[in-house]
Amino acid sequence: MKKRTLGLGVAAIVATALIALAQPKGPTVTVKGEAIDLWCYMEGGDRGAGKKECATTCAKAGNPIGIVDAKGNVYVTAGLESHQPARDLLIEKMSEQVTATGTLVTKGGTKMLFIKSVK
Repeated sequence: MKKRTLGLGVAAIVATALIALAQPKGPTVTVKGEAIDLWCYMEGGDRGAGKKECATTCAKAGNPIGIVDAKGNVYVTAGLESHQPARDLLIEKMSEQVTATGTLVTKGGTKMLFIKSVK
């Protein structure tokens, strides 16, 4: 029984270490902008307070969420802690101005913000 318990303990430590290694690598940044439903924004430029209900419905349905800043830069979003979905962090803030801090990763022209905190 002790060997089995020890084996489970070692497995838990290894799993935790692998998750820690899987964290995104990049600078910590703060982005200020509007939380948007990426489908509607990319298709027709839809955003703003008048689109809040639609953006919230789309995000609840699983559409990806982004942040568009004052310069028009679009950031695809995800949660940082325990691979949390962006929806958990931004669903109540759709079409509102937010300040999000997290890890920025840029690849092939795509900017992804792994959010640690949002106000």
